[in-house]
Amino acid sequence: MRHVKKIQVFFVASMLLSTYSFAYKYIGGSKNTDGEKSVAAGCVTPGGRTIFEYNNVRTMIFTGGDMWWDLLGNPFYEVPKYSGKHALFAGAIWIGGTDVNGQLRVAAARYRQVGQDYFTGPLKAFGNDKGNTTAEMCTRYDKHFPVTKDEVVRFRSWWRAVRDNNQQLLQEVYAGYEVPDDIKNWPGNNTEPDYMPTLAPFWDENGDGVYNYDDGDYPFYDLDKIVPCGTTPDKRRPRLYGDATLWWVYNDRGNIHTESKGASIGMEIQAQYFAFATNDELNNMTFGNYALINRSTYTLQDTYFGVWTDADLGDHSDDYVGTDVNRGLGYLYNGDEMDGDGNGKTYGAQPPAIGVDFFEGPYQDPDGRDNPSNWYINPTTGKKTLDCSLAPVVEGSINGLNFGDGVVDDERWGMRRFLYFNNQVSGPMTDPSTAVEYYRYLRGYWKDGSRMTYGGTGYGGTTPADFMFPDDTDPCYWGTGGVQVPVWSERSENNTPGDRRFVQSAGPFTLLPGATNDITVGMVWARANQGGAWASVGEVKRADDKAQRLFEVCFKIVDAPHAPELQIVELDRELIFHIYNLKGSNNNLKTSEDYVEEDPFIVCPTDHPNCDNKYRFQGYQVFQLKDQSCSVNDINDVTKARLVFQCDIKDSVSRIVNFEYDNQIGYSVPKVKVEGADAGIQHTFRLTDDAFATGDKRLVNHKTYYYVAIAYAYNNYKSYDPNNPNALDGQKMPYLPSR
Repeated sequence: MRHVKKIQVFFVASMLLSTYSFAYKYIGGSKNTDGEKSVAAGCVTPGGRTIFEYNNVRTMIFTGGDMWWDLLGNPFYEVPKYSGKHALFAGAIWIGGTDVNGQLRVAAARYRQVGQDYFTGPLKAFGNDKGNTTAEMCTRYDKHFPVTKDEVVRFRSWWRAVRDNNQQLLQEVYAGYEVPDDIKNWPGNNTEPDYMPTLAPFWDENGDGVYNYDDGDYPFYDLDKIVPCGTTPDKRRPRLYGDATLWWVYNDRGNIHTESKGASIGMEIQAQYFAFATNDELNNMTFGNYALINRSTYTLQDTYFGVWTDADLGDHSDDYVGTDVNRGLGYLYNGDEMDGDGNGKTYGAQPPAIGVDFFEGPYQDPDGRDNPSNWYINPTTGKKTLDCSLAPVVEGSINGLNFGDGVVDDERWGMRRFLYFNNQVSGPMTDPSTAVEYYRYLRGYWKDGSRMTYGGTGYGGTTPADFMFPDDTDPCYWGTGGVQVPVWSERSENNTPGDRRFVQSAGPFTLLPGATNDITVGMVWARANQGGAWASVGEVKRADDKAQRLFEVCFKIVDAPHAPELQIVELDRELIFHIYNLKGSNNNLKTSEDYVEEDPFIVCPTDHPNCDNKYRFQGYQVFQLKDQSCSVNDINDVTKARLVFQCDIKDSVSRIVNFEYDNQIGYSVPKVKVEGADAGIQHTFRLTDDAFATGDKRLVNHKTYYYVAIAYAYNNYKSYDPNNPNALDGQKMPYLPSR
């Protein structure tokens, strides 16, 4: 945690301000019951909602399966946060399939203008009423359960101090500590008959199966990074992701389906929405993970799972869409070079783009084989490379999971269809209104039953197509069944921009009773500095590669060293600083400055088999901030923050340079992060000068000053050199500051 120290010389008025706090606001109670018809459960339309704003994104999430809007017809996916600019309007999970009697069953959500298919709470897992619920259960779970990793880390450390009777820690660090309500009220169990006894993931300290924070149980973030990471059934372990998380549960059985007008499925969805606060592209991303559990007693054939997105990028009327087949990415970008006039919610010149990455989909039907992959590691470059001839492309390894991993029948679909439709009054390419139309969209058909086709607008052509506007990202021609076709995008067709929606779906597969499938998606926003609207698509793809790697390591990001505490003694026009680390911080676990952290993003080069993939504590930096509006995020801006102290381990490492990608010129450029003294760690220092003063530099009594201290770590598993082809796989980011 990073803190700003506010100092008034000769006047003790210091305070600690957390740079990143999990801002969420639960807004409950608004339930619309107009026109509802009673069924077995009789659940009302969900009313729970939360403003989620942990990083540079501010958005609204609802308990009823929809998100990114305010229920009043306005978008609510603001990025950058507090800018007034919005990139998404609405989104939801769509599901469709047929039962053994040929009955079509669909669950979906859009704007609630017509009705509702999703209701809150779990479904019964046992007994004669399996797959159903009650109105009371829906009401009980019509809310989100928010939590942050920081508060869980602090709780666990406190609880262990109590268990071990560590009086020093309890008195110095945890005096007055109270267990947060988020931890007290965590829904780890459901004690009602016929429901699954465990619900939201939790760490069970004593293994009794009952969530009790007094026993040391806590919402389960994998704090020690000991849980196997993988996407196969044997490695599936429910856990929480992100620095901040919303968890909730909803279903499609609480009442009749008035949105799709389809028969219900009996699907329970355990959802979490999460984000990371970082100093890189992840700070502009949010993520969703959905565990879809078939609580019904019947099997669905030809099932598809889909993610529907209404992505209004500022001005909703001037957008294009596209897809990157290999990445499993759908994206939206501006159809011209100016988004609106730049006022209000519009982005203006050089508009950004936003993508939705379909990281993982359902398990494929078993065929008794470990299906091979079309990807291999190029021995020359060491990079993952596509070869269309290695496996039958139709099997889905291009963007699917678990192909060629030595395990039989664990393959999973990635994005198998991508289509768009328009906000128009009528026509076959507009919003769906019936279960059949929803299901057709999931399968890659238009509302009138005609097949999506390649070229033009995707309607009325001769070559069937699974992916609309793939540009040049389908070199194996997977989407056209092997038919070789030219590059196709909205830009190449010069289509008229408009208000687009798109659907990414995965299937077909057989959904068995009791089966659990996970859908994980990431919302990736990026903006190029130049090159026009299309250049921002390139930035989205570059950022998405980082998001994809994060998914592959189960969203385990390297934890930077915790920022130290500052103790300041105020004298006459002079400040004496003392730097120290709280016991229990990751830089004082056993001894002070013992931070060591493995980085899952470091892939050791083949010519460096013994390379070090761990960051280790290196030093401290203290900055003076210009005023209270500045934060640690501004330490690289000399108009807002200036370095006033630095010390580091004496180990011949002094200057540290990160190579940071510059989207204006299109490659990584060196940025000096540390000019180290290489003279050893110093815990006490004095300041007499104001780094922002002009003329007389001396500190002034009774004036307020602001300081922030960070720790930084160092790793250089292999030196990076952009001019040496043999060093391009080296460490671009040896400097890792507190985040």
